[in-house]
Amino acid sequence: MPGTECDLHRIPTVELHRHFEAGLRPEMIARLAQRNHLTEARTRTGLLIEELDPCDPESIRRYYAEIATRFPGPGGFARFVDSFGVALGVFRTPEDLEEAVFDQLIDCAEGGSLHTELRGSPLTYGEHVAASHDEIVQALVGGVQRAWDERRVSGTFLLAFSRQRGLPGYDKVLPGGQAAPVAELAAKYHRPDCPVGLDIAGFPETTFPPLAFVEPLRSAREAGVPLTVHSGEQGEPPHFHDAPPTLIVEAVERLGATRIGHGTSLVASADVRTFVRERGVAVECCPVSNERMGFVRIPDHPLPLFLREHLLVSIGTDDPLMFGPFSVTDTFAAIAGPLGLQPSDLVQLTLNGLGSAFITEERRQQLRARLEAAGF
Repeated sequence: MPGTECDLHRIPTVELHRHFEAGLRPEMIARLAQRNHLTEARTRTGLLIEELDPCDPESIRRYYAEIATRFPGPGGFARFVDSFGVALGVFRTPEDLEEAVFDQLIDCAEGGSLHTELRGSPLTYGEHVAASHDEIVQALVGGVQRAWDERRVSGTFLLAFSRQRGLPGYDKVLPGGQAAPVAELAAKYHRPDCPVGLDIAGFPETTFPPLAFVEPLRSAREAGVPLTVHSGEQGEPPHFHDAPPTLIVEAVERLGATRIGHGTSLVASADVRTFVRERGVAVECCPVSNERMGFVRIPDHPLPLFLREHLLVSIGTDDPLMFGPFSVTDTFAAIAGPLGLQPSDLVQLTLNGLGSAFITEERRQQLRARLEAAGF
């Protein structure tokens, strides 16, 4: 692999694409399970996982290692989403959420991250946590603020919803869908001096395109909430019919997205790549996740192309609990050889991440000063 392990671990990183509950280490999940006296684990759809002890980190690790081998097959994405139930099931109080956010940000910082952004759905956490959605968001944002106040560890929380449950008539619990309530929560808690982001995740993209969310996200746009949209992840090359690059243009022009999650379909259109570059839209690539889900092999990933064309691209772990590795440094180490990347590319990815993070300009300058102090 280009560069030495020591070289890579000297380079500070930035992570912009990491799902909160899927970024928890098995040890944290087990600790919360023990605290809340949990003796069983279930999938998102409620199926009991008989072989899993939620209080045993090794049992959790074995479960995800085994189930991940089946993600690339038929129904793999639904199986992947269902596996989130193990991590989600250990949250019972707002204090659990705040501690887990704090713990994860500290863990990422100890792994070399200058700034880490976590994302998750307050409505989903409300399925297990006996608290209002406002109290849940306060806990999530509180964990971010605590990390900065106590340890000067930088983070941002992005409130998320799934597009397939976002619109009226598509969510069993909320008749009006999840998009508008989550957007309103983001608008309520976002402040210029303490940003809260918004994320659209889920599938399928063509059935629930960005245009459908213009009105539900109005409150967030009017409040200046920064937006990222999962797009271009699940289509198949070379044409990406199920997730075409035109949807990326739509997300930027109609929703005001300033970042795109994954963006793999950009490889199919030089015109859209030019559009993204000229608009200064950032791309959050997750090559390990893309391969583990069977979307694109690491050697075929367009990340080197994005770097050559000077897109504002960074890399994330996405869902390290399911896929590993748990840090951007180790993610880069896993892809550098197959993609022909150099340590200097990791420096550029860090600079790109700092330039597109959902943070104040004052914080951005503070973090850039840290990067310069480290010699980069």
